[in-house]
Amino acid sequence: MHLYVIRHAQSTMNIGQGGGPNCSLSEVGRWQAEQIPSFFKDIKLDVIFCSPLRRVIQTATPFAKDQGLGIVLIPEMSEIFNEEWKDYRDYDWEACSQIVEEFPHTKFVEYQDMQQKWWPTWPENHAIVRKRVQKFIDAKLSAYYGTDAHIAVFGHGQSTSDLKQIVNPGDVHPVYNAAIVHYVLGSQGQCERVTLHKDHLGPHVYE
Repeated sequence: MHLYVIRHAQSTMNIGQGGGPNCSLSEVGRWQAEQIPSFFKDIKLDVIFCSPLRRVIQTATPFAKDQGLGIVLIPEMSEIFNEEWKDYRDYDWEACSQIVEEFPHTKFVEYQDMQQKWWPTWPENHAIVRKRVQKFIDAKLSAYYGTDAHIAVFGHGQSTSDLKQIVNPGDVHPVYNAAIVHYVLGSQGQCERVTLHKDHLGPHVYE
């Protein structure tokens, strides 16, 4: 199995331009997102999984359109609802139906009840995020172990870091905005090879 783990491109919050917990990409972030398809020009993806937050969907969208695929929204890959970030507690989060209406090329993973909230309960710690990312791996990614499938997962700094640590314990690859970490996983999910790709970002490589 080929697993490509990608943190969202640069957001307005990343550079102090505001936008709140569900902010959009910055101008540089939009440029970064447009560069991702070039890396995959000779690679056909089987499925694209993505956090439901706007900045992540915006990052995955140019790639999904280039691949001719929809995007499967995975609540477990959303941002950490850190106790220090009270705006995550107070934000009026969009319902599942509102997200799909804004981004009609997306759909929620089949086990998500569309009538229920998808966002994590504030506050969270790192152990809680690790547990929910593991749930996603067990529910969706493990089905591809032992195959030649190519799977992309878009998330945030914390959720992509946890995903990388689970599939490759001790992983030290940075979580650059819009960089691509490629894992080759064996039949039991063991990491056989890992490569960090950031050349497609040119001079815009940021953590």
